[in-house]
Amino acid sequence: MNNHNLLALLAGVILATGFAAPAYVSWAHVAPASAPAQDDPTPTPTPAEEPAGQQPEPDMALVSPPPALSAREQGIAEVPCELGMPDDPGEVEGESYFCGVFTVPMRWDDAESPNLDLHYMVLKATGDNPAPDPLVYLAGGPGQSSIVTSADTYRQLRQTRDIVRLDQRGAGLSQRLGLEECLVLAAQDEEAAGAVAAVVQYIQQSAEQSDQEPSSAGSNLEFDTQVRQLCAHEFTQQGIDLDAFTTTASARDLVELIQALGYDAFNVHGVSYGTRLAMMVMALLPSLDDAPALRSVVLDSTLPPSVYLLSSFPRDRHDPVMQLLQECEQDEACRTAYPNLAFRLGVLLERLAVEPLRADGQTIDAAALVQVLTRLTGTRAGYMPLMIAELEQDVTVTYLALLNNEVGTEDAEGAASFDMSDPVQAFLADSITVLGEGGEMGPVLEFLVSTATLLAGDDALPALQSFIDESYEGATRTKLTELLATVTPDDVAKSSYVAQLRAGQEAATPVELTPEEEAAQQVSNQRMLTLIGAAYFLNMNIHCNEDFQFERYEDALNAVNDLAFPQFTDLASLREQSNTCVGWPVAAAPIEVKNPVSSTVPALILQGAYDTRTPLFMGRRAARELANSTLVVVPQQGHEVWTSATNCAGRIATAFVLDPGAELDLSCLDARRPQWALPEGE
Repeated sequence: MNNHNLLALLAGVILATGFAAPAYVSWAHVAPASAPAQDDPTPTPTPAEEPAGQQPEPDMALVSPPPALSAREQGIAEVPCELGMPDDPGEVEGESYFCGVFTVPMRWDDAESPNLDLHYMVLKATGDNPAPDPLVYLAGGPGQSSIVTSADTYRQLRQTRDIVRLDQRGAGLSQRLGLEECLVLAAQDEEAAGAVAAVVQYIQQSAEQSDQEPSSAGSNLEFDTQVRQLCAHEFTQQGIDLDAFTTTASARDLVELIQALGYDAFNVHGVSYGTRLAMMVMALLPSLDDAPALRSVVLDSTLPPSVYLLSSFPRDRHDPVMQLLQECEQDEACRTAYPNLAFRLGVLLERLAVEPLRADGQTIDAAALVQVLTRLTGTRAGYMPLMIAELEQDVTVTYLALLNNEVGTEDAEGAASFDMSDPVQAFLADSITVLGEGGEMGPVLEFLVSTATLLAGDDALPALQSFIDESYEGATRTKLTELLATVTPDDVAKSSYVAQLRAGQEAATPVELTPEEEAAQQVSNQRMLTLIGAAYFLNMNIHCNEDFQFERYEDALNAVNDLAFPQFTDLASLREQSNTCVGWPVAAAPIEVKNPVSSTVPALILQGAYDTRTPLFMGRRAARELANSTLVVVPQQGHEVWTSATNCAGRIATAFVLDPGAELDLSCLDARRPQWALPEGE
């Protein structure tokens, strides 16, 4: 769920690529696109000659190759991995992981439909007896790449299961429908030259007139519409049928890939929009003959298909603050110190709207307070009730401390999470406990930095002992020495943590490259940066197909009026979102796409209590719709929950996938609950 200002995004792309003034990307070198040969799915334009003594600039058509139809026959074919290779130096392409293309019809219901190449990667299970059902990762957006995302999240699961990552049609390496690809096509199109020049000129004029950076320029519906029409035309000229790039089609792609790879069953982990795709897979499977069985689903930051997105936007920042207020009310100490906090916040917002405070050069009005209230990262939530109570008395101490990131910056789970099954990481975790007893993070950070360097070198254990002897005294030195004695040279040799440190050290070591290798590395780096971002027009295409064309601005405005705190909504942004589909020629899906998904597949729903992109109500809705689901609300957590193999949410999710029918141990959630800052003397 990415809500972009099109003008700002275009400005960023043009500035980053040097479109108006070529920097490290050359738009002058874009060559005409052509249908790929069967053994070479990516067209390779020939760059123009560079002046002597200069490195050739990356060709934008290599960084962002335009979407193209496939000349392959339908089915799977293994190909060399381009991007997203595992970081572990022990990984060997072709042995521990491999990549491929899965060629599918652009329309599953049309036998004469042209074909598309979808890119995938399989990370093979590391254990001796892998289970037959892989875990499939589905990225968010829509439009983010699954392939370039780190797989370290699944470190424990990969011991028993393959990890499959598929870039859905229109995203990542699979016909990416982004602004970058559109501009590559437009630069090749003589008929579009005037339109491209107008885009650049408009962005430059907007920046000059507003006396601000182009990246923060405002929206213009006429301009947005022209750009959408231009890009829709360019993609269509490539043979792309925009009506075929839908969640339903991507769900079918995934099921068919699992079957083509020879798996009889599979598990899914979807994040954000990836949960909508996962739920569409759940809905689709019963209608397919001989389909593989779906064993379990983890829905992380859930976006059910039944949610009407435009009407939900007003709740994005509102609901997490309401959740915080409810948590304070449910805690006896917080409720006693700050009674009737929701009512008092409403009065405070109304007062600041007409009588702002001034402190430390800051104007504290209602909008400024909303900005601070809705930044709920780390442990900031625990300070919010105190801040509200102070502002009622015109005291700004906690407000300024939060504004300047002086409090609430700690991770909700304390020190970094470690895999305690790895003796090296267990030593680090236990040492942090010893060094952090006084509440100071400085000694802990110094220890982690020093030990990382030593572990990456030769003779790690003697070097660590020397470091402890020279750096610590008394009981601290004794305890650290005892902890280090539990680690053997074999533990160091087998530690995945040490392997990552050494790989990072090797990557940081300068390597002499030929000019050709340097140019290729430059292209690869820039392409990776591009793929990390969501494909703008796929994002638009999917939401226009199954969300925005079913709603009006007035529907969203009614949702705003139902809020306890309407001040949390930006009406201008809401109006802009309501116009998303103007100029974009994709048909609305059948209304049945909004039906609740019914399934008995075991589902774990992970929802951050302070998620400002897929608020908590969405997870609760999915829990009501799915008959065999468990909703886990993670305290002091925002968007995306399962981001580590070893933190609280990671342990819960891993245990669920290993045994979907077992009772979950949720006790680790207690340590994440807010610790409320109380007034002095209480």
